Amino acid sequence: MNTKVKFILAIVLLSQWMLAQNPSVDSLTALLPALPDGNEKIEVLSQLAKLHFNSDLDKARNYAFQALRLSQKKGNRLALASAFKDISVIHLIASDFDSSKYYNQLASREFEALMKNGGKEDREKILEGYAGTLNNAGNWHYYQSALDSAIYYHQRVVAFSKQNGTDKVKANSLSTLAYIYQDQSQYEQALAIHFEALRTFEKLENKDGISRSYQGIGEINCEYLNKCELAIDYYRKALKIKTELGSERGMAHVFRLFGDAYEHLGVLDSANYYFEKTVALAEKLNNKRLLVDGYSALAAIAKEVGKPDEERIGIILKYIKVSEEIGRLEGLFVGYSNLGDIYNENRAFEKAISYYKQAIPLAESQKDFDFLQRLYFKQYNIYKAHLNDPLNALAALEAYLVNHDSVTNAERFRAVEDISTQYETEKKEATIAKQKAALQQGRIRFWLITGILGIALVAGGVLFRLARQLRKRNEEKELLIKEIHHRVKNNLQVLSSLLHLQSRHIKDETALDAVREGQNRVEAMSLIHQKLYMGDKLASVEMRDYLYELGDTLLDSFGLEDGRVKIIYQLEPMRLDVDTAIPLGLIINELATNSLKYAFPDSRSGQVEIALWKNGKDKLCLKVADNGVGKSGAPVLKNSTSFGTNLVEILSKKLKGKLEVSHENGYATLIEFGQFQEG
Repeated sequence: MNTKVKFILAIVLLSQWMLAQNPSVDSLTALLPALPDGNEKIEVLSQLAKLHFNSDLDKARNYAFQALRLSQKKGNRLALASAFKDISVIHLIASDFDSSKYYNQLASREFEALMKNGGKEDREKILEGYAGTLNNAGNWHYYQSALDSAIYYHQRVVAFSKQNGTDKVKANSLSTLAYIYQDQSQYEQALAIHFEALRTFEKLENKDGISRSYQGIGEINCEYLNKCELAIDYYRKALKIKTELGSERGMAHVFRLFGDAYEHLGVLDSANYYFEKTVALAEKLNNKRLLVDGYSALAAIAKEVGKPDEERIGIILKYIKVSEEIGRLEGLFVGYSNLGDIYNENRAFEKAISYYKQAIPLAESQKDFDFLQRLYFKQYNIYKAHLNDPLNALAALEAYLVNHDSVTNAERFRAVEDISTQYETEKKEATIAKQKAALQQGRIRFWLITGILGIALVAGGVLFRLARQLRKRNEEKELLIKEIHHRVKNNLQVLSSLLHLQSRHIKDETALDAVREGQNRVEAMSLIHQKLYMGDKLASVEMRDYLYELGDTLLDSFGLEDGRVKIIYQLEPMRLDVDTAIPLGLIINELATNSLKYAFPDSRSGQVEIALWKNGKDKLCLKVADNGVGKSGAPVLKNSTSFGTNLVEILSKKLKGKLEVSHENGYATLIEFGQFQEG
């Protein structure tokens, strides 16, 4: 058959394939050699890559890179962006997170450029591709256990998809959001989102998505509602679809869920059977994340199902090896601890101690104090009861007590944080409810008075008295609302005092620093409510007075009243609604705290600038800058977290803020807010 005939045949086959819903791997593979280098070949390569996602990652990667190179050669930017996105997904499935992030960023930049300059005929593909990069970013953060960031990206996908009609990507993000809410123990919300995703997948006739929804619904029923028999029914439906699709990766995951369900039901032989099927498929696919889960599950029930110690040790060693390969530290220290337990059971105490010691630094790096206290207590018992080593027994006991205290303190901090958050939310909701109720009552009385005036003008004297009573009651309501703000301010001051008292008993510098920063945040909110009840307007804050007082409070908090560090204010007169003033005050508190804390080490002098104005585009602009040592000269904190930075980003996004950071002549942050309400 000559080249021309081959080409015509290829076009015919391609046209038939384009009309099909689910082209087969075999038909596309047969079609590929007959296609010339062009857009049709790129499309076939892309589809082949996607069809191998769940069965053969090496082939998927090979096809995706072929599509990438051909797209670059032909200058097809949409195909290039899609290839970057596919390669990112492949790396994510393979747990190669750095490469996945890199290629997803490339894809996102390409799709953003195409949304500005792309052709109208490709608009739907461009929008779906861009939504897919947001979805990939959310999944990347989910696999990294950064759940807040994962929720942010997937909620962006859902909002973007509802606006632009990219239902397939929306359904995938809904599915992932449901799993995230499961991880956060929000089971009712997770179940509702799973069913919403299921309905969307059914509408799209997306079998793989339908099966994933079945899996999620089954997990909630078994793990959290104790309905494992019902869960198994859902898993059977999911497995049937995965088998029809030939998705071995999906089948392996469902096998793991079957095993978990039978373990909950106490049918351990069946659980072991499905866990072994999980491992067998994961080994075939070289899917290390699934392998770790499978080995972990097998190790957990190995003793109960009667496996000999040699086999148990073999499973745990494989678990440790794969955990090390993918960098899962929890798998490493749990594995070493499990080995120690086996040797402890067999009275090989020295060997047990050696494995416990390997687990300790890994658990310390993850700050898993609960695990550490149990580990040290095991060592204490061995040294005391079996090795007759009182010195090491005492050291292990002391380490146990230290970690036990750390667990207790962590629980206390979480309790304080939960209480303060609940308190602030309840107070704000109560204030809003009372204000709405007062407003509604005022409207009712107004219309009642108007009606009476229309019907009986002769009763003017009576109506005059009623109007005077109404004014008096409105004044009483105003006083009541001011009293609410006053009490909120007082209660926040009490909370600040409690945090201050707590800090006097904390020796750990990191914990102490966190409590002090929390106290400053409470003070920032307290000032808002003080301004509300002292001002002449109940729903807005005069920002100049507020920021001057906030700055003085921060200088006092850091002991800088001596004038070594000064705060310079560049503030336009403006009043802001309370819903804008509170997040803005917290943002300024975080940024100014960061400057006062890090910009002027070793008694260095300097100044911090706080500027607030409206620009020519009628947007609110905030600048917090210092002339300190800058980011490179700031002291390195071993136990620093990014909570303050995350808080600024979250609050900025709430006000539709665009954030820019400059490292020239110190450190400066400029935020332009697109959403704010003046009072």
